[in-house]
Amino acid sequence: MLQGKIAHRHHAAFSSQRRKMACSATPVVKERVSFKQDTNFKFSPIINGCWQLAGGHGREVFDGIQEKLKAHAEAGFTTFDTADIYGPSEQILGEFQKSWRDSGKPPVQVFTKYVPNVFQSRPSPSGVEAAVRRSLAALQTDSLDLVQMHWWEYGIPGMVDTAKALADCQAKGLIKHVGLTNMNVDAVSQIVDAGVPVVCNQVQFSLLDRRPLNGMLQYCEARGIKLFTYGSVGGGLLSDRYVESPKAGLFGRPKYGNVDLNTSSLKMYWNVVKMFGGQDLWRELLSVLKSVADKHGVSVANVAVRWVMQQSPSGGVHPLVGLRGVSHIEDNARVLSFSLDAADLGAIDQVLAKASGAQGGYIQLREGHVRRGGGKVKVLNLSGGQGLVMSWQPQGQAAGDVRGSCSELCSPTKYPVPSAWSMTARAG
Repeated sequence: MLQGKIAHRHHAAFSSQRRKMACSATPVVKERVSFKQDTNFKFSPIINGCWQLAGGHGREVFDGIQEKLKAHAEAGFTTFDTADIYGPSEQILGEFQKSWRDSGKPPVQVFTKYVPNVFQSRPSPSGVEAAVRRSLAALQTDSLDLVQMHWWEYGIPGMVDTAKALADCQAKGLIKHVGLTNMNVDAVSQIVDAGVPVVCNQVQFSLLDRRPLNGMLQYCEARGIKLFTYGSVGGGLLSDRYVESPKAGLFGRPKYGNVDLNTSSLKMYWNVVKMFGGQDLWRELLSVLKSVADKHGVSVANVAVRWVMQQSPSGGVHPLVGLRGVSHIEDNARVLSFSLDAADLGAIDQVLAKASGAQGGYIQLREGHVRRGGGKVKVLNLSGGQGLVMSWQPQGQAAGDVRGSCSELCSPTKYPVPSAWSMTARAG
């Protein structure tokens, strides 16, 4: 009975939110972009990120999810990003895609990912095609708009061959476009040089994490490869919510309110804040972003996303914005209504000049300290210093600290992992 009342309250709250949005003048985003390799295929310049559907963001993410997806598409945000490891995300998007298609509306675009468990076995061409067909079935379509491949550890052979197997699936009509995700410049180069028609690479990119400026953006710009960026608002840490004037603390140090890290994303991006330069510098950045936002009549999050987009002279950077509800739809649309001028960029640069930030090109698993237990493998040392958690279906795995290379520690021969392992990843 209590569960029914809670579910009713969730539904009523969402319905009220949906009605308010319907009564307001919600902007319809008409701007469309395309891949250099296929100018006939159009998608939204801002992409709906569906990472939240992998879990770790509360049950409310799933409440009224079909209506939420519909509201975004109706507002012109017709492009959704998911992955084969994001829990039920592909199935949820498949249901939506079919319903949307059956209603006779123009097609939405669904970008997914292929993230093989390379620690357990090397993908074969037949295995790659089988994975693609599983995504086809889940997304209820006969051709995937885009499949972005990730390779956990570059020291494990087979990366280029696996990308070529995806290109073979493209030749068969199972995939329209092939992309990459979380690959560094050398890995992207190897795959491109092997003849795979890569259209994009999805990477973390924000004011807090500017590693793509260390070669990745330049490489992709020169070849017409798009950058899809996640973390551009730091899981919400780059938003008006955290703008506040400090109180006087001990020994005159500024004192701020506690930051409630109540989602997987917030935990991950708080690590990025610490790499950026810590709380004081983050708060200083927020203050500057707020001034710029007020000048343009937009939000702090708008400025953060706009900054990322303007790093590409060709307009080749397209941020993912997490899809949790409908309240941010109008705000997201404002990103496309203004540009940062030289004064804005100069003010932001003054803060960035003080930042430390993650070093190097892009994330790659390295030799590191891994903690296993409770169904998790926690990699505590990555290129750039960011921790990662890989989870599987726990079946009596021993807890405790183990040291060695990531590939060894995740090896099915040294530390067996159940064959039903469903790998997901988040920051540790």
